[in-house]
Amino acid sequence: TTNRLSGALVMVHVDERGLKLPPKVATVQVIIVPIMFDKTKKEVLEKAESIRTILKKDFRVEIDTRDGYTPGWKFNEWEMRGVPLRLEIGPKDMAKGQVMLARRDTGEKIAVKEEKLVEIVKELLDNIQENLFTRAKKFLEENIREASDYNEFKKIIEKQRGLIKTYWCGSKDCEDKIKEETKASIRCIPFEQEEASGKCIYCGKESSTLVYFARAY
Repeated sequence: TTNRLSGALVMVHVDERGLKLPPKVATVQVIIVPIMFDKTKKEVLEKAESIRTILKKDFRVEIDTRDGYTPGWKFNEWEMRGVPLRLEIGPKDMAKGQVMLARRDTGEKIAVKEEKLVEIVKELLDNIQENLFTRAKKFLEENIREASDYNEFKKIIEKQRGLIKTYWCGSKDCEDKIKEETKASIRCIPFEQEEASGKCIYCGKESSTLVYFARAY
């Protein structure tokens, strides 16, 4: 379900500043934050809109034009929301014919000339996607445990964070009882299932469906 997918996504792609969304699933891939001063506000906003027009042909792009918020406040908000790439443009950047790009995954900032912008944005988004995938794979490998019976399942869920890989019969009743007793629910049902089978972790019925349980934190 969407909730399960969202839960797994948040569990893996998050840090102390908020979400870190992979570009392929991010609603907004690039957020443009104009650095506005009274004297140059009109010119900067026009430039920001011009950049958005160019980028939106290939990417999902928005501009944060809200008044009453500092650039730093906006940076923090969009970082918390997990937007993969932030583009900053101000009068000093315009004078140099460049923009500043900041990656959400690493925090790295680079200056990019306008004529190279589309090319560099594509490269960075591809790299962010690959980097987050690699990190997620490592996280899962380090945080997946297996439980052979329900008592072991309960011990693991009480003592350790992460995912428990186990068999489930497909019954919502079993899932609901597990959630009621342990606060753990199914976070992911892999599309590709293993050929082996086992017994449902709760009721003991034969099952070929492997799932991942975890608590929501």
